[in-house]
Amino acid sequence: MQIPPGMLRIALVSPSGKCDKQTVLAGKNALEKCGCQVRIMPHVFAGNALPFLAAGDEQRAQDINSAIADEQIDMLWAVRGGYGAIRILDKINWQLWQKCPKPFAGFSDITAIHWAMAKYKIDSFHAAPMMKFLISPDELTVNSLNAALSGKPVSLHLDALRPGKISGTALAGNIAVAASLCGTKFLPETTGKVLILEEVGEAPYRIDRMLTQLRLAGVFKDCAGIIFGNFTDCGEVPDVMAVLRDFTGQVSCPVFYNLPHGHELPFYAFCGRQLISVTPR
Repeated sequence: MQIPPGMLRIALVSPSGKCDKQTVLAGKNALEKCGCQVRIMPHVFAGNALPFLAAGDEQRAQDINSAIADEQIDMLWAVRGGYGAIRILDKINWQLWQKCPKPFAGFSDITAIHWAMAKYKIDSFHAAPMMKFLISPDELTVNSLNAALSGKPVSLHLDALRPGKISGTALAGNIAVAASLCGTKFLPETTGKVLILEEVGEAPYRIDRMLTQLRLAGVFKDCAGIIFGNFTDCGEVPDVMAVLRDFTGQVSCPVFYNLPHGHELPFYAFCGRQLISVTPR
């Protein structure tokens, strides 16, 4: 990987689930080999009474707030997803983050933080691979991550469910996590955004329910377009495609699919300030 000179000092945080130490250290080593200075924040391995969380809510939020406030940190990077980021949204110092804007890399459960950052108009790497994917990434993953880190525009040619041309800035996320923000103050404005959505481990009927929830919340009303990434372990492909085709009939924007993005490699990464353009393959 190549990391731009302006983003060498990285804080590793765990806003959601716990990650085994060996994987974190391997990811840290991969970043350091690229010339980065990497610091593991104090509570990444703290543990918690709830076994699915890396640490207590206050501790996980404290790591993020401390990294934001630290002038020696340029960027935050999540070690993994899992579950728990939504629990600390009201504990993050958003006003400080707006004053000291620093990008945050991650995906999956980190969608909760990325979409809240979009709400507060803070730039982020909405979809960068986390530690286990950094250990041995493929060429496409590396190239797209470098493009995201540099903010270079991206042109994609994808399979179309509803043909058309998409142009706008990216807002990527996990469907289930995005749906969990409906009804909260952290759901961002999506007008003009290219929504890049993926899922893992959800049955087709649940995917349909979550897409419907987002549609009824107005998330798709004025977006520039929708791109579906990977649906890993979500049942039979024809059943998932049936859901996506049915959903496409309920929105008016262009819809594309088959983007390599989600819970497997290769992995397209995106930055919130990147201009994304999509045309049919």
